[in-house]
Amino acid sequence: MLAAVVLVSALIQAVTVLGDPVPESSVGFGRLVAASAAALVVALWITASTALDVVDGNIRGALARAWRRPRVLVWCVVSTLVAVALAILFPLLPIVVILVALLVLPAVADGQRHPFCAATATVRQSPGRCAVAAVVTIVAFVLAWVVALVLGFFVTGVVAAFLTWVWFGANAAVLLVYSSRLYRRVGSR
Repeated sequence: MLAAVVLVSALIQAVTVLGDPVPESSVGFGRLVAASAAALVVALWITASTALDVVDGNIRGALARAWRRPRVLVWCVVSTLVAVALAILFPLLPIVVILVALLVLPAVADGQRHPFCAATATVRQSPGRCAVAAVVTIVAFVLAWVVALVLGFFVTGVVAAFLTWVWFGANAAVLLVYSSRLYRRVGSR
């Protein structure tokens, strides 16, 4: 399921660069940006919801459950907007949003009324594992951008876009499954 989400999202992202569009203030370019942003947020929403189901061993019906978790969508939209705003200030700042989102999204997907409290409890009860997760996330973030840069130089266009978004999506899926597993492990204590 997660692999399908990653591949479909990457395909949509690749289609948005067909014809090598030039950034301009036009309706057509605005639609491409909107399609790209929507694909990103929907993929994050489904991945965050499904990651918890993967950890619970409850894959059957995971997509239907994702649609019944609109709070996860809201959190994904807000997290994406904050990450974009921070990226405008400094390209490395989105990692802060990513680290927080990885802790909060499993609790939101689980229906916690106070996801920040649940995330804080996860950190408090398993600080070593959370520190390892943070370091792995930071390394994955930097590595993802290096891979994107290399692909942009050596493989261009639609193929580069597809491979870059497969890489980003796979990283997001692995990190969300790990953080969901950490959330469940701590919650069962």
